[in-house]
Amino acid sequence: MIRIFNHYVSLTILFIAFGDFLILTGTFLGIQAIGDSSQSLSRSIGSIAGTPSILLASLITGALGILSLFISGLYDFTHFTDSKEFKIRLAVAIIMIFFFTEMIHILFSPPHPKKYLHIIAVFISIVILAIWRTAAVNFRFKGSTEKVLFLGNAHIAKILSEINLQRNNIAVVRILSQEELADFDLADFISKNTVHRIVVAMNDRRGKLDIPRLLHCKMSGIKVCEWGTFYEIHANKIDIMSINPSFLIFGEGFRQPKVLRLIKRVLDSLMALVVLILTIPLFIIVAIAVKLESPGPIFYSQERVGRYNKPFHIYKFRSMVTDAEKGNSPVWAKKNDSRITRVGQFIRKTRLDELPQLLNILKGEMSFVGPRPERPVFVKELEEKIPFYSQRHIVKPGLTGWAQIRYEYGASIEDALKKLEYDLYYVKNMSIFLDIMTIMETVHVVLFRKGSR
Repeated sequence: MIRIFNHYVSLTILFIAFGDFLILTGTFLGIQAIGDSSQSLSRSIGSIAGTPSILLASLITGALGILSLFISGLYDFTHFTDSKEFKIRLAVAIIMIFFFTEMIHILFSPPHPKKYLHIIAVFISIVILAIWRTAAVNFRFKGSTEKVLFLGNAHIAKILSEINLQRNNIAVVRILSQEELADFDLADFISKNTVHRIVVAMNDRRGKLDIPRLLHCKMSGIKVCEWGTFYEIHANKIDIMSINPSFLIFGEGFRQPKVLRLIKRVLDSLMALVVLILTIPLFIIVAIAVKLESPGPIFYSQERVGRYNKPFHIYKFRSMVTDAEKGNSPVWAKKNDSRITRVGQFIRKTRLDELPQLLNILKGEMSFVGPRPERPVFVKELEEKIPFYSQRHIVKPGLTGWAQIRYEYGASIEDALKKLEYDLYYVKNMSIFLDIMTIMETVHVVLFRKGSR
């Protein structure tokens, strides 16, 4: 794993994405070279590569191709095990690459008689990408597995399943409980087994951990880290139930420089304004559909908790029957909730019900990316039952968020705890890069209709 602007990214994925970028960029240059029949291929490529507009177009094509593959979920290798789902995602990626390539071709390419040649070239690039990815995954995984020894917490065995060990090139050598550590010879074990990293998962280490031997392992080249750090890097979330407050206090992160907040606010406002203008037709269509299906208002307003626990009113398209909670205390939305209308089910699945929150972003009450804004009555309950829950309110809530794209819709205390693990990861590692990653994954989630209720 490598840290890019506070966010941990798999080296394998970066390695494959870089190869994808070179293939897609080279494809566009090849299109122009083959289309220029007046020169030899080598001279044509040289002259075209030296043309600023064509070179820029090639780089944009490569970047948009990476975006297409990312949105389609083709950098998540867990989808490769399901043949049907993989074919659907691949088809979506090909369509997007075709669309982007055609647009770039129209905007940047000089006219020539072989104007459809780039379509054939896209097919060729898809074949090359498939060959490259197969070879890259096989070679990358061979001989690069990190063998890890875990010390001191049986809780690890249960939640290790949440980390994709194969994708992260991790092999578990052994998991030792605190009871086993009392009679365990660390030096002898290391001498007989290959260990690249030792992960210490003990909240109380006094008198229970062989510090001199652990220090010797560190000085001998074996990596040593705490469980909280290991889990954060490989799961992209924070294990709330295993960490001490000191992990959050003394660890890196939780920095919110004024420059970052200013850039984030400017980008939020610009994006909200652009998206609002582009989605005006959708606003009209959804408003008519909501009004025709059931009587009542088109929009729905509800009090939520914002940054520093400041209350504000969120705006949404109404997706439930009117007075859904009349006479009842507030309840979590559940799967197959009878209060949700047919139109409501559709706009929730596609996230169209949240479009009016663009107004909250323009008002400065929300951001594009951040923790989901929750209702005051639920916040009070969750703060009493879940450690560190209040820390999610040190940033603005978001239209989308790291927890919202990584975990299904929360409908219980347990769900809220799981989502908080992702929220704290975002708050701890907040950056423009992580916001971009979140927005791209949001497009993927909306496209494949995952996670809403």
